[in-house]
Amino acid sequence: MMKKWMGIVIIFVGIGLIAYPFYMEYEQNKEVRALEEAMELIMSADEGEDIDLSEIDNLPFTEDEIRNVMELEIPYLNIRHKVLDTTTTHNLNVALTQIKENQTPGEGNFTIAGHRGYRDGRHFSNLAEVPIGEEVYLHVGSTKYIYQITDRDVIEATDVHVLDDREGIDELTMITCTITGKQRVAVRAKLLDIVSG
Repeated sequence: MMKKWMGIVIIFVGIGLIAYPFYMEYEQNKEVRALEEAMELIMSADEGEDIDLSEIDNLPFTEDEIRNVMELEIPYLNIRHKVLDTTTTHNLNVALTQIKENQTPGEGNFTIAGHRGYRDGRHFSNLAEVPIGEEVYLHVGSTKYIYQITDRDVIEATDVHVLDDREGIDELTMITCTITGKQRVAVRAKLLDIVSG
């Protein structure tokens, strides 16, 4: 009898362990949808108009944080993800994040972090697959920063020098974990052009 109950408990624990990541993704997707809804509301508002974001469910961000959101587009992977301006555990679970504070797109080494994710298309799940020579776009309002992938390396988690600015080089560095999570994939791209409008 005891073996039977132990078997049932193990089955339920297994189901729980399998279901938990899907539940967390479901919760995070609600926050992403709320963020997108808030961004649309802000963008469609007239200048100086008061905006009420309190009606948007599951919105964990302030209006100022939302106004600073950028988008990273990687056409090769057919993805376009939000980039939040601060790296926190919560923000990384919801979107991509800027690693360094007070970065300016198109100047120096603009750095972005993202979880690898366990499902295709989720955050930086396929970042390591983007070939050298492919373009990526950083959208900031109506301005598009066009970058071209120049190199990709697997580095140690302690190799933070890849985040440093290099003299005379304007680039984008994207960081995610390897499959094991013990190392990092660092993908660099040089700035090609800035298109406004």
